[in-house]
Amino acid sequence: MSQQYPQAPNNPQQPGPHHPAGQMAPPPGYVLKKKTHRFRNFVVFPFFGFIALIVVVVVASNSGGGGGSATTAGETKTTAPAGRNEPYAVTPGKAFQVPGTKHRIDAGWKINYQQYIGSQLVGSVTNVSTDTSTAFFSVKFLKGNKVLANFQCNTAELEPNQTEHIECYNEVTTTQRLTGWDKVTAEATL
Repeated sequence: MSQQYPQAPNNPQQPGPHHPAGQMAPPPGYVLKKKTHRFRNFVVFPFFGFIALIVVVVVASNSGGGGGSATTAGETKTTAPAGRNEPYAVTPGKAFQVPGTKHRIDAGWKINYQQYIGSQLVGSVTNVSTDTSTAFFSVKFLKGNKVLANFQCNTAELEPNQTEHIECYNEVTTTQRLTGWDKVTAEATL
C-alpha cells in the first residue's frame, strides 16, 4: 500500500516571496552581509609582496660589484674567473683579491708552522672598497686533487682602506708541516 503525502498548493497567486524548491527564505529582519576580503588584503597580498622583495634583493646582491683595485703599484695581479666562489690559482706571498669581494690579501702572506698546532696562514687583509665590510675567504693547498690544507680566514669589520693582521687555521686535521703542494687556490666563502 502506498501512502501519498499532501502536496503543497502550487498557486503563484499567493502573496509573499516565492523561492525555488529546496531553498528557504531568510528570516524577517535578516540583512545579507557584504563579502569582505580581509584574508586576501591582509595576508595574501603582503605575503606575495614580501616574496617579490626577497627576489629583488637577491638579484641585486648577486649583480657583482667589488670596487677597488686588486693590487698596488709594482705587484702583479693573478687572473681569476668571474665567480667569487670559484677557486682560482694564487701564488704564495703575492697579493690577490677574490673576484667580486671588497678585500685584498696583501703581499707577504705566508705559512707558519707551530708544533702541536700545525700550519697556519698569516698575513694582512685590506678593505679596498668604500664601504665597511668583513672578509670571509679560504686558501687551499693541493697536490693533484688531494687537499693538503684548507685555511679558513676572516676579519672583523674593516673601514675603507683599513688593514688587519690575520691568522688562518687549517681546517684539515693535521699537525704535520705543510709541504709538497703543487697548486694553491683562493675563493670567497660567503
